Amino acid sequence: MPLFTFPIDTPRSLPVMVLTLGLMLLGPDLSPVHGLRCYSCSVTANSGDKRCISDPGSVEGQSVVNCNRKYCTIQRQEMLDPPDKINTFLRGCEEDPLFLNDVLEDSTFRTYYRSCSTDLCNSGDGQETSTGFSGLDTGASENLLVPGLIGSAPITGIGSSGGCLLVLSLFVSIMALIRGTVIA
Repeated sequence: MPLFTFPIDTPRSLPVMVLTLGLMLLGPDLSPVHGLRCYSCSVTANSGDKRCISDPGSVEGQSVVNCNRKYCTIQRQEMLDPPDKINTFLRGCEEDPLFLNDVLEDSTFRTYYRSCSTDLCNSGDGQETSTGFSGLDTGASENLLVPGLIGSAPITGIGSSGGCLLVLSLFVSIMALIRGTVIA
C-alpha cells in the first residue's frame, strides 16, 4: 500500500511529508513522562517529624514528591553509644546514590543506605533489606568490575538506538522528493 496516493508534486504533498518527517523526529519525545514517586522527609536527633521514621505517609507537608531521578532512597544514621539512637534519618530521591544498599560503621555511627526504584518504595525503616523494602536493588553494592582488554572498544552503531530506521526513512523521503516519485 503506497504511503502517498497522489502525485508528489501536488501542493498538499509537501506538508504531508513535512508532517511525517516531524512525527518521526519528535515522536519518541511525545510519549508521556511518568516520574518516580518517593517519600521525602528528614529527622535529626533534635528536630523533625518523628513519623518520618515509622510512617512517612502521615508526615505533615509534602511527604511524597515526584522524583525525576533514578532512585528513592533512605539514609539512616544511628549512634553506637547509646546504641540504636537515631542521629539522622533522610528519605528522598537521588540520581546516583553514594551506596545503593549498604551498611557502614565507624567508631561513632552505623549508617544504613537503601535505594530502590519503584513508586513509594522507600517506606521502610532503613534497617531492613528486601523483605521489608520493596523494589530494593539487592546485591547492587556487590558488583564486580572487570577491566577490558587493552586496545578494545565497545561496539557501537547507529542501529543500536533505532537511529538507522530514522536515517533510512529520511533518505528515502528526500530522494523521492528530488525525483518527484511516489513513495511506496
